[in-house]
Amino acid sequence: MDVKTVDETAFSYRKILLYSLITVGICAVVVAPVFVSQPYGRLLNTVMLLALFGLVTRTVVSSVLTFARVDRPELPDDADLPDVSVVIPAYNEAPVLRDTIEACRNLEYPKEKLEVVLCYEAASQDGTCELAERLAAEDDITRAIERDEPGGGKAKATNYALQYVTGDVIASIDADHEFEPRAVRRAVAWFLDDEDTWCVKGRCYGRNPTDSVIALHATVERHIAEKGEIAARELYDGYTFFGGGQAFFRAELFEEIGLFDEQIMVEDIDMSSKIHEAGKDLHVDPTVITYEENPATLDAWWSQRKRWARGWMQVTNRYLSRVPSTSTLSPRQRLDGIYTMMYAVVPALLVLAFPMGILSALTNISAPTYVPLSDSTLWTLPFLAPGAVFGLIALQDYRDGLSHNPAEFLAALTLGPYLIFQTAVYVTAFIQEYLLRKPSVYVTTSRSDG
Repeated sequence: MDVKTVDETAFSYRKILLYSLITVGICAVVVAPVFVSQPYGRLLNTVMLLALFGLVTRTVVSSVLTFARVDRPELPDDADLPDVSVVIPAYNEAPVLRDTIEACRNLEYPKEKLEVVLCYEAASQDGTCELAERLAAEDDITRAIERDEPGGGKAKATNYALQYVTGDVIASIDADHEFEPRAVRRAVAWFLDDEDTWCVKGRCYGRNPTDSVIALHATVERHIAEKGEIAARELYDGYTFFGGGQAFFRAELFEEIGLFDEQIMVEDIDMSSKIHEAGKDLHVDPTVITYEENPATLDAWWSQRKRWARGWMQVTNRYLSRVPSTSTLSPRQRLDGIYTMMYAVVPALLVLAFPMGILSALTNISAPTYVPLSDSTLWTLPFLAPGAVFGLIALQDYRDGLSHNPAEFLAALTLGPYLIFQTAVYVTAFIQEYLLRKPSVYVTTSRSDG
């Protein structure tokens, strides 16, 4: 897979025009029958509304469920702890790398049972290579490994680093993540408690909301996803998965089911699906915290979110047809898995709401939905929900000793327009994946102080 930086993905009015024309064409084809069939308009409006309402309702319910604490194992004594290898792939990560390594040094974990494998890309252009070697020379737990091979992406770099690990448990984190001091000990407890546990996913907690308006809204969005949606799956025995910048694995996982897929843009979600198919457990524990940096510029945010959106579509292509017949999943997990895969493409379809809204406002062509409530009420509630959901999450975090910047509460009130704008990301990813069949390109996330 080719790798590019944000600066290498040049802004192009030609691309914007092309994707805009394709989007208009899709909308025209889907919406055109409204002019000859009012029932079709009502049906289309209803389907879109129910899809949006289903997504929002689930998130609200999940955020309420997460008030219940996960039934997690007790923290083990030092004598019982296994050896742990922390794998950190790094490509142009000089601005954040020292803080990440410093957080590893401050872990409440026996140093004789901990190693940090810092795998840096020789192609880095911002001083990452030199910094990685210096950091490795400063302590006895860090090893700097150079990868000087063609092609790249996080999966390829992580797979390369796995050749050098020696631990019984492997922690994989992004180079911009900082461990909370007890994070590794909390994660390891799951592996000691149950031999069927192959993966533990914690919570990625945004640490830079004041860097920009983009970073602020991205931070709030991530809180809702990490605590209000993903963590709830552990509570109702749903289709758990690990995404974001951190996860922990039993070392033999990679011998049993193979390494990360280097051709898919969200290798973490793909690996989650493989773990479920293997009949092993993947637990989500929001007390296993790493503090992450969210994109602070529009270009960085767009590239990251588009990579995630397109990657999810690739996972859907691969697993949607397999989930219903996966015998290792419970009926509840199969239904939740189908929901999860389907909602990878739903945001892209919501772009149809715009022409439907215009038709409703300017003509009598688009009739109300088949739902027995007023259209205005039904379309308003989903855009008020994010503020309420974040309020619930912030209340839980306050209870658990975590804090939020006051600006995050203001951003929660304007998250609706932010999510509407994010629809454009999904539409672009949809066009590239399904219509233009563009080759996958891994665009790295630039750092705010780089």
